[in-house]
Amino acid sequence: MLANIRPATLFQRRRTILLAISVFFALAIFSLYRYTPPSRISEYFPQFKTTTAADPEKHANSVSLEELPEYNIRPYEAPYCAERFGRTYLEKLQNSTTSYCTPSSATNFTCFNNRIDDHRLDMFCFGRSAVFDAADKKFALGCEPRALTSNETAKGTPELTALGSYWYETGPRVIFDRSVKMDANIEARNSTANYTILLKREGAYNLWHCLMEIWSMTMSLDVLRTTQDPNEKAPFFTLGDAENTQIVILDEQDDGPYFDLWTLFAKRPVVRMKNIPESTNVENIIIPLAGASNPTWQGDWNVHSCQQSELLHTFTHRILDFYKIDAWAPREGDVVVTFVDRQKSRRLVDSPKYLEELKVKIPHLKIQTIDFAKLPFVEQLKIIRETDVLVGVHGAGLTHGMFLRESSVMVEILPEGLNHKGFRNLAGLAGNTYLSTHGSKVPEPHSKRNDWHAEDVFLEKDRFINLMEVAVKSLFNTGSRSYDIN
Repeated sequence: MLANIRPATLFQRRRTILLAISVFFALAIFSLYRYTPPSRISEYFPQFKTTTAADPEKHANSVSLEELPEYNIRPYEAPYCAERFGRTYLEKLQNSTTSYCTPSSATNFTCFNNRIDDHRLDMFCFGRSAVFDAADKKFALGCEPRALTSNETAKGTPELTALGSYWYETGPRVIFDRSVKMDANIEARNSTANYTILLKREGAYNLWHCLMEIWSMTMSLDVLRTTQDPNEKAPFFTLGDAENTQIVILDEQDDGPYFDLWTLFAKRPVVRMKNIPESTNVENIIIPLAGASNPTWQGDWNVHSCQQSELLHTFTHRILDFYKIDAWAPREGDVVVTFVDRQKSRRLVDSPKYLEELKVKIPHLKIQTIDFAKLPFVEQLKIIRETDVLVGVHGAGLTHGMFLRESSVMVEILPEGLNHKGFRNLAGLAGNTYLSTHGSKVPEPHSKRNDWHAEDVFLEKDRFINLMEVAVKSLFNTGSRSYDIN
């Protein structure tokens, strides 16, 4: 049949086909050229949205800045950091909610767990309508323990026996064994508006240990405030419940200088277990996360790169608000250096002479030497909030660094051979600069014994002056200051 088609006609058809193909490829190339791939920022921040033809902004009279997604971009946070120091830590606890009583039980015992690494499982628990037994000083739950389902086991849900113990005989397992019992024969009681937080503390005087415990308690309550109890159709705990909440202390430690901080979310008077009135009846009980489980405490011998922490920021500002301390005072005037004056151990040899020479060498400088142990905690915080450079030999006094204003400097002088990274990491999480140096061999007669916990620390004067010059001059152009560095 092709033989009957004239050559001119055949040529015209071929030309038409080639022209169509050429137009197709031209349009395809033009489309690729015009296509703009999505910004890489959207890969990290899903809330960054591209406007479309159906953009609701076109149909509104006006929009607020809060409605512009570009202004709600959160800085990228590596998973390692988010799971330990960000909201993800709390969200993983929320998502682990597990009831350990049978449906027919008179009450319920719910626990939350988190694995931030393969070696540790941290848990805390909530018991609904526990009856106080004044005879044996225990709270009894009408709970018949249930077996986990195969699905729960496959997901890694821990058995109740996995409740952990921590050093100094603390943690949920210790509290549960000492102060809680389960009795399936207890009859159902009316729900109560009262809450009891059961605590066994590591000690009373070490600032770091105490704050880790108080912080862990507040994070436990944050999870309860943001998690719905499926049986009550309401959160396990609300801010309003704080008025009906008491702390019950199981240990025999002194109150200590930080004792009032336990009342951040518990407004009923703190009471010791041995002094609980026999008239106490039904309480909702809370066994909080242990202080030693606090992720800021973990991995403190290793450097991490995390440079922010919503958890730390929230905790420190809650404490500043508790004491009604202005958290936003501007930086101005001389650079304030606060030297932690240790009295019993790990003192810096010749520190008074060094500090006097520092005053002469560096302008625009105010130096104060503080023995924090002699001051009420609220006064300690006021001093720290006016501090630009916190300097001291390794020890709990540097814990105050978490309350420094952002962009301050922490200077740590470590004993020879000690490579602890806890305060280095803490400074990063708080948004501060960290500088460190190691002391050298302690000359006689300051040497006591071969133990860095007790040994005084020696640092050559020139090294100390050089270290402090770097710290102070890094702040010469912060806030309202504008000083030349040389």
